[in-house]
Amino acid sequence: MHTMAHPSTLKFAAAFLLVAGVALAQKPTPPPVDPNLPARLKELKDLVKDKDMTGDFQAIGLMQNLTKDLEKKNPKDKTKIVRALEGVFKTGKVRTGGKAILYRETSDALAKFETDGAKPILKAVEHKRFKDDIALQAHMLLALGKTKDVKQIDYLLEVTTRSPHDELRAASGEALSNFKHAKVKMQREIVKEIIKTWGSLESKANQAVSNDPNGPQDFGPQNARATLRVTQGKWVGTLQKLTGLSQSKFMDWQRWQNKNKNWEPPK
Repeated sequence: MHTMAHPSTLKFAAAFLLVAGVALAQKPTPPPVDPNLPARLKELKDLVKDKDMTGDFQAIGLMQNLTKDLEKKNPKDKTKIVRALEGVFKTGKVRTGGKAILYRETSDALAKFETDGAKPILKAVEHKRFKDDIALQAHMLLALGKTKDVKQIDYLLEVTTRSPHDELRAASGEALSNFKHAKVKMQREIVKEIIKTWGSLESKANQAVSNDPNGPQDFGPQNARATLRVTQGKWVGTLQKLTGLSQSKFMDWQRWQNKNKNWEPPK
């Protein structure tokens, strides 16, 4: 003997199926996989592997084309493109001087993938192949900021406050201006650390030095002033973007910070 389902149970089941059907109908169908992508990625790899490096500008054009209209690409294709771009950093002869534009363009291309492009850029910044190219590392840091990946904030703050290279401190400080979407607590931390580091340099830059040519020479104040010449403008730009304020002098920022610990970002 069959037991009939309770009417309320039937109504619930019908409602569930209706909701599930609507959800499936609303889920967008991903774009189709590009059948030509494997060949294009192989072409990119071959161009970068060229020992004479004659195909670099062709490779750059191909990368720019591959990263157009990303919203129209299949997710699997985007993953393959990211891997191929990461491979550019590791393939063939190391480009130096003007030829390093290949790596700068690769960083910019990866930045378009936002969080998915952040990890390959970070690896490249720290890769031993590029340890002597400070200008390239600075460009990569700017690209890392453009990914808007909040997981990179701590790293960028570390470079901003501790790097021995002024150009890198300036670039990472500028990169931090891309995080207006981060949680308020993290934005406050960025602002606090930049002002704190700036204050330490200001204090050191204004220290009195001995004029005795035969005495010990303290280059700390001189070095601090050199660092500020390179970094200050970039740091101020980030402070202004995150807070919505227009001031530019350290004393004004320090005074504001002391009075506004719980400041709110502009809407």
